[in-house]
Amino acid sequence: MNKRVSSLMLAGALVLGSVLPVTANAAALTTTKGETTSSVTFEAPENVTKPVDPDNPGTTDPGDGGGATVDQNGPLSFLYVSPTIDFGSQKALSTGPQTIDNKATTQIQVKDQKFNNVSNPNLVTEVTDTRGTNAGWTVQVSSSPLKLAAGDVLKGATINLGATDTAKNKISNSGDATGISGSDVALGTEAGNAATIYSAAKDAGAGQTAFQLSTDNISMTGIAANAKAGTYTGALTWTLNDTPAE
Repeated sequence: MNKRVSSLMLAGALVLGSVLPVTANAAALTTTKGETTSSVTFEAPENVTKPVDPDNPGTTDPGDGGGATVDQNGPLSFLYVSPTIDFGSQKALSTGPQTIDNKATTQIQVKDQKFNNVSNPNLVTEVTDTRGTNAGWTVQVSSSPLKLAAGDVLKGATINLGATDTAKNKISNSGDATGISGSDVALGTEAGNAATIYSAAKDAGAGQTAFQLSTDNISMTGIAANAKAGTYTGALTWTLNDTPAE
């Protein structure tokens, strides 16, 4: 009897053991990695040497593009600057200082320039930057003395260019105009001081950039009383530097 019970108990133990989980020592999971190197190369774009459409500087202007230019040979250079600005004809005042602007009877005019064979009334400056460095740049402008043919200098005059007015002025870039800006400048025609009017910060200004300054934002102020009669002429000198805006 005891042997039978023991056998049954053992058989039961064996049956129960067949449905219980069996714990195994699984091997540790091994993780491996691989790496593929990827690369791409960009070359500096071709130099641009012709004026561009100021409303779409990614397009070379099909018009005559007439105008004064400075150094079109390098990767950072001017493509175009307006050739002539005329402050008109006015009566000299016996009391000063005198101001000339577009609120006066005679309108300030930018002459002898066409884009897409259409006259453009704005003071236009165009810059190309194909260096491929995105290093930024600045444009400075100065005025020579305004003189009569006999050599008499117009006294006290200051030429003011208001380049911060985004409502009337326009800055266009062939890619992205972010980081490109204008500054108001006052140019003494006797002192000949240079001032920064346009600038591109680091990582800005690549491609072609066109600035259109409305004549509503241009004036001549501080003209001394009793200016001698005659036509005074001078020049605005534009200088492009490879120094970025700070």
